[in-house]
Amino acid sequence: MKILHLSKFYHPDPGGLESVVRQLAEGAADAGHEVRVVAATGSSWIRDPGMRVTEPPRGDVVVVRLPTTGIVWSQPIAPGYLAAARWPADVVHLHHPHPLADLAAILGVRRPLVITHHSDIRRRAIARPFYGPVVRGALKRAANIVVPTGTHIECSRELRGFEAKVRVIPLGVDVERFAPNPKVERPACFPSDRNIAVALFVGRLVGYKGLQILVDAVRGTDLHVVIVGSGPERAALDVRIERLGLHQQVVCAGEVPDAHLPAYYQAASYVVLPSVSPQEMFGITLIEAMATQRPIITTALRTGVREVNQPDVTGLQVAVGDAAELRKAMQRLANDPAMRTRMGEAGRNRVLERYTIGKMISGHLELYRELAG
Repeated sequence: MKILHLSKFYHPDPGGLESVVRQLAEGAADAGHEVRVVAATGSSWIRDPGMRVTEPPRGDVVVVRLPTTGIVWSQPIAPGYLAAARWPADVVHLHHPHPLADLAAILGVRRPLVITHHSDIRRRAIARPFYGPVVRGALKRAANIVVPTGTHIECSRELRGFEAKVRVIPLGVDVERFAPNPKVERPACFPSDRNIAVALFVGRLVGYKGLQILVDAVRGTDLHVVIVGSGPERAALDVRIERLGLHQQVVCAGEVPDAHLPAYYQAASYVVLPSVSPQEMFGITLIEAMATQRPIITTALRTGVREVNQPDVTGLQVAVGDAAELRKAMQRLANDPAMRTRMGEAGRNRVLERYTIGKMISGHLELYRELAG
């Protein structure tokens, strides 16, 4: 089959959606299919406004990066996107939210269309009349809509009326790459004393991730946190850490090369995802942590996060936006190694049962074959 992925950005640009697209693209290529990815030029690449970049095959995946003239509400403006989306594939796979790809699907895609609905677009109500019809047009055009958990269907405004098209295919993680390995070299940003329990956050530094709440939870304690990632909240985060005098306890490690990421999970005692908005629909970092046999702390969002983390089994759950409750949960895990071990083992087993990359790829290839006939 010839498979085309329409993505906002692509590896090495960071992000959970970008990671999923890469796994699906490379998995299909490894299975012998011809795969192409169309994406905008993101922050990790030098932008050349005068040319479109067609990269040499990356593991038999051809990546077409399009010059970005600007970003509006986190959406890239790439004028060449519509034309690039007309590549004659057998199946087109659109990764939403991405209004530009939605528009391409409506105007130019005439092949069977799959849309993975990662989350609703959550922007100002004033813009909804403009992008709402485009999103619904793309969803009408889709043969199938994929979501990673059943909860996505319940809490999505955009999927109302399209439930009959929805298929649940859980996201997956490379369980070998993230397998527990105490021999991995410890990153320098972690305390040299291995007896100190350290919480880890991995993700984009954006408002809905609840990082200000995480910093407030550390105040007045001996807790330690390493924050991995970059984004628009970095400057405000640095200011808050300095103002509260927490620079010895909260370390912002910045972006970490993908190859080094497993070592950060190995060095951590537990992983925290303190998100405060339904924009956090799943949390790839959660299954990466669980695969590494690390317990997790999540917030009680009514999204797919609650399907991933089983409270008091694979981790702990706290109220959304409650720094005091988060502090108590972090202290509980930091001070109880036996609990961390028990929850970590349960998390690893849950990933092996539900969230492997092999299951995710085979589920999508089965769907592609159905649509391509």
